[in-house]
Amino acid sequence: MNNKIIKIALVIMVLLAGVGAWFWFGNIHSKEVVNLQILAPSEIEAGSEITYTVKFKNNGGVRLENLKLIFEYPETSIMTGEWLNIDDEKVIVRGDRKVEILLDDLQPGEERSEEFNAVIFGTEDSTVMAVARLEYTPRNLRAKFESETSHTLRISGVPLTFEIHLPSRVEPGSEFSFDINYFSRMEYLLTDLRVKLEYPSEFQFTSSRPRPSFGNNEWKMGVLNRGQGGRIEVSGILQDSLMKAKIFEATLGFWRDGRFIPLKKSVRGIELAAPPIFITYKVNKVADYSASLGEYLHYQISFLNMGDDLLENLFLTVNLDENVIDFDNVQPGSGIFQRNTGTILWSSNEISELRFLPTMEEGQVDFWVKVKDDIVGTNPIIRVDISLGNTNERINTKVNSKISLTQKGYFEKGPFDNYGPQPPTFGSLTSYTIHWQMSNRHNDLENVKVRANLAPGVRLSGEISPEDKSLSFDPVSREVIWDVGDISAGQGSEVYFQIIFDPRDDQEGDSVELVSKATLSAKDTWTEAMIYSTFKGVDTTL
Repeated sequence: MNNKIIKIALVIMVLLAGVGAWFWFGNIHSKEVVNLQILAPSEIEAGSEITYTVKFKNNGGVRLENLKLIFEYPETSIMTGEWLNIDDEKVIVRGDRKVEILLDDLQPGEERSEEFNAVIFGTEDSTVMAVARLEYTPRNLRAKFESETSHTLRISGVPLTFEIHLPSRVEPGSEFSFDINYFSRMEYLLTDLRVKLEYPSEFQFTSSRPRPSFGNNEWKMGVLNRGQGGRIEVSGILQDSLMKAKIFEATLGFWRDGRFIPLKKSVRGIELAAPPIFITYKVNKVADYSASLGEYLHYQISFLNMGDDLLENLFLTVNLDENVIDFDNVQPGSGIFQRNTGTILWSSNEISELRFLPTMEEGQVDFWVKVKDDIVGTNPIIRVDISLGNTNERINTKVNSKISLTQKGYFEKGPFDNYGPQPPTFGSLTSYTIHWQMSNRHNDLENVKVRANLAPGVRLSGEISPEDKSLSFDPVSREVIWDVGDISAGQGSEVYFQIIFDPRDDQEGDSVELVSKATLSAKDTWTEAMIYSTFKGVDTTL
């Protein structure tokens, strides 16, 4: 009995071994029978177009079925050619970096190829890699196999000029300016270009032309053709101990899939030097003041001898800009104003500290100016240049945009047909049209809103023109709010809305306020200040 069980077990083991061997040897396949390679140059200049030729050959003795060729472009490339807009169910384009192609069977000894075109980007001497994979199933086998290869390409150069131009030395606490210049010699049209600037931690950004697109260190350049360039001027202040080099790093590149692709970098250092005279200032009692048109500004300038020697017989001059300052209303204090040059001068005859200024001693002068009621241009700034001995300083005071608001009421004008007695009568409803109109002169504005309150007995009818304007009403505060949104420099907007008045018996025959004083509020993106404009209310006399 035991011998019989042993024989049956041996037979089962032999059968299982045979089945396993059949599956094993029936699915044996060497990936070496597939020859897969990418043909392309070994180096290229950034912005140039390249053709990747992917060749694949069946060196085996059986047909390869269910073929899929997958090509992944380098991360810093832009896909070009037929795969971009192809309409073929056998081709799948995933994003802008991967192409999957379903292929016909590959016979033994057969060789084919596919081409993939791209424009390559990257920094000089960097490398980029393309990857190709071929998935397939050998005839009569169930298992799926995959062959993979890659190609590494070196970027030999970048035909772009991109440089930071810094002064060699600046005084700590003094404002200075530097430029970033760029120029393209690239054949490829560059789009969505950005310039990113990394400052030393001690640098305080004050302004730039053009204004940054994001934060205070990134500029959107848009489109750059071959032979075109530009400049970014940045101003700021460095504060730190003396004689230390500070590093500024600028990068030119573009955003792709949430990742910044650099093309060119420029790194420069600047050295802080000890000023013999340290100058500080305040405008209307603060160091960073935002001015408004027509406003009087009180400048206070302090100077400190930081050297080791006594300073004698100094002259202090201030140069004013006639484009933004009203020269008829300059009050020079103890100085002398020379209108023809726009200069205020203080000598040792007027200021004792200019006659003798011992080390670590301080002196001060002040003066008043009036900002012009009307100026031309966007992002206006008041520049006041100070000179004392060999020390120079500039005060930059940004000017708020000029905004205006009008609020008017109509019975017979406007886009709505009004009704009811005029003047209004107790027991009857009278409708009116309210017109809000705002304008903006010099700077871009954000979060622009107009607010006013409806009087008791007054309600909105729901009529608004244009209909796309965002108008809301708070029934608790009785406040009507027009959410204008963002307004560019030199632009404006307007809205009409209808109100209905139901007078009380004691109001009949009287002048009744319908809508309170209206207030326009906005954030000035140039000065980062909140600015306001108001206009009187509307009553039944219109």
